[in-house]
Amino acid sequence: MTRKETALNLAVFADLFGFGMLIADFQIRAEEVIPRQWPVGAVIGIMLASTFVTQTIVSPRWGSLSDRAGRKSVFIACTILSAAAMLVYGFAFEVWGLLISRILAGLGGANVAIAQACLTDEGEEGRSGRLGRLGAFLSAGLIIGPPIGGFLSHQFGHGMLGFVGAGASLLGLALVAWTLPNDRPKSPMKARSVGIFDFQILKDFPDLRPYVLVAVVAWFSLATLEGTFGRLIQKLFSYGSQEFGIIFGYESALGLVVSGVLVGWLAGRLRETVQLRYAYLAQGVGLALNPVAVMLPIPAMVSLLFASTLYAIGSGIANPVINTLCSRIAPENRQGELFGLMQGTRSLGFVLGPVLGGILFDWRPAAPYLLAGGVCLLATFLVPRAQRIDSQTAA
Repeated sequence: MTRKETALNLAVFADLFGFGMLIADFQIRAEEVIPRQWPVGAVIGIMLASTFVTQTIVSPRWGSLSDRAGRKSVFIACTILSAAAMLVYGFAFEVWGLLISRILAGLGGANVAIAQACLTDEGEEGRSGRLGRLGAFLSAGLIIGPPIGGFLSHQFGHGMLGFVGAGASLLGLALVAWTLPNDRPKSPMKARSVGIFDFQILKDFPDLRPYVLVAVVAWFSLATLEGTFGRLIQKLFSYGSQEFGIIFGYESALGLVVSGVLVGWLAGRLRETVQLRYAYLAQGVGLALNPVAVMLPIPAMVSLLFASTLYAIGSGIANPVINTLCSRIAPENRQGELFGLMQGTRSLGFVLGPVLGGILFDWRPAAPYLLAGGVCLLATFLVPRAQRIDSQTAA
């Protein structure tokens, strides 16, 4: 890795480490401060959704600004907002403080998209590997964050998570500020007025649409599972948080290895669209197998880990590969706008998906998993639409 790539990877790791710490704490803390006469579940859902709604609106704008003003300044601005979100969380003692914290996190959440754009600026050679390694550092932050967050919350109280997370983000900011050059885009984009949701890049480059459609379909299907896996394994297998931690940790660690090592190895050996089809196939089968595990004549944990293996391999390949394919189509001076759009579509999926997933789970616990698996399988049939584009860009 170059010095620039190392700095970006470590900064993203530090920021996602802070975000990951809240996974183990936010719902518990929110339940403590929400007045009992309020609908607790709905209020928690609104606060969590506020982050993704905000990201959906602002991420394309941050990305577009980085195309005009340069990556470094925008990355630093986003990281400052992310650190501020954690700091507000540390001092929050009521609902409004927590809500402001989540909105600030959404405002600053485009730093991952800016980091992706920075890495694509380095050229076509090795792009899949660079994006894969960034995904690995991102996953590492989400792996390490939750257990440390749980420990800090238990030993020192909820507020300590915010202070430690803010410190981690600021360390990443300092590293990027010290390391990254203050480069300006070679052909900067001119400022333009946009509406609430900015899809201009899809109008200007129609070849992007099949890839973005595939990404939206896949992210939405995965988002339907948000908040239901713990309920699923408890209901079907009487598993609790310990078993959940084992499965989550294994899945995240394997995804890290796949993103950081396997994606780079596959680059140049197998066409990206072929990788993508197999990746979504693995994800779909893995997701659909989770509720089926109760019917198999083997220990439930074995079958769940097998399903997690398929899912982790699929997602570890799919995310950096689809980013690579999209980055080939968009010109250099609109890479930030592109990755902002991609992050915005992911956030939109995580606003709508959990609601549908919760409704389906209450109807039939297996329903969101079978739906998500089926939709990922559908994505494998949408990928060949982009075959012509892949042939052109690979030429």
